[in-house]
Amino acid sequence: MGCEHCVKSVREALEEIKGIKVLDVKIGSAEIEAENDSVLNEIREKLDDVGYDLVR
Repeated sequence: MGCEHCVKSVREALEEIKGIKVLDVKIGSAEIEAENDSVLNEIREKLDDVGYDLVR
């Protein structure tokens, strides 16, 4: 992520996912709280949809 528009896109994509809480999104990182790892594929797909990769 390189700009505030990118941050907004990632935040909005993550906020659509049930079972996670978005704690912080800033340039270069996002911090979330998930009930369990079962949402990882959905997170990966949502980030891919907006042009970013999941890095754990």
